[in-house]
Amino acid sequence: MASKSVIRTGVVYSSLLGATAVLAPIIGASGFMGNPRISDRLIRWWSHSLMLSAGVQWDAFGVENAEGLGPCVIMSSHRSHLDGPLLLCVLPLDFAFVIKKALAKIPLWGWAVTGAGYVSIDRGSQADSLDGMKKAAESVRNGRRVLTFPEGSRAPTDDFLPFKKGGAVLAIEAQVPVLPVAIAGTYDLLPRDTFMVRSGRAMVGVGRPVPTEGMTYDDRGELLSTVEAEIRRLYAEAKERLS
Repeated sequence: MASKSVIRTGVVYSSLLGATAVLAPIIGASGFMGNPRISDRLIRWWSHSLMLSAGVQWDAFGVENAEGLGPCVIMSSHRSHLDGPLLLCVLPLDFAFVIKKALAKIPLWGWAVTGAGYVSIDRGSQADSLDGMKKAAESVRNGRRVLTFPEGSRAPTDDFLPFKKGGAVLAIEAQVPVLPVAIAGTYDLLPRDTFMVRSGRAMVGVGRPVPTEGMTYDDRGELLSTVEAEIRRLYAEAKERLS
């Protein structure tokens, strides 16, 4: 079993490096030249190749809640580095991510996703975080969809980390709905503190959009509580469907 995991991990990272080397320059150039649709399609293809090499099989429920949805803030649970690519495979939407500043500094990949419209923030700097969220809000107002992980980092267990209000503030500022999402199973395939990848199944649950029309900054706590409750519900259902 351990040897299979080692082989699988080697295949995944070889595929990842190869696909990144080929696609990253095109993704970044397309984005910087004002063609985010091309960047989005290539990033989605990159994600499918990653899931294939990792041997990840997935199912989903509630995806119809995302179909045809316009500008919005997607808020998802977070357990693994596989979560982002998996959502790119599952959700029938083009969207950008709010990512950690450190990820934007990864050679080639960071340049590519920055060009594709991903917004990087330094969570250790309040000023940088606020500036990043303002950029994300402007992107959403201009018709973009943005995904954020409200826990801020990958949870090390099945227990949720405290939800941060940035995504709720972003949605209220842009006056767009929040799409709640939960992912189960990815922690077992690629846990937080290891690079070893295992093949297996994952489940994604998508809730109904939560409107923010008419809300103000003072409503951010109420909005976050509503979204968190829905994400927790979706996560419990996803785990049950996976078992």
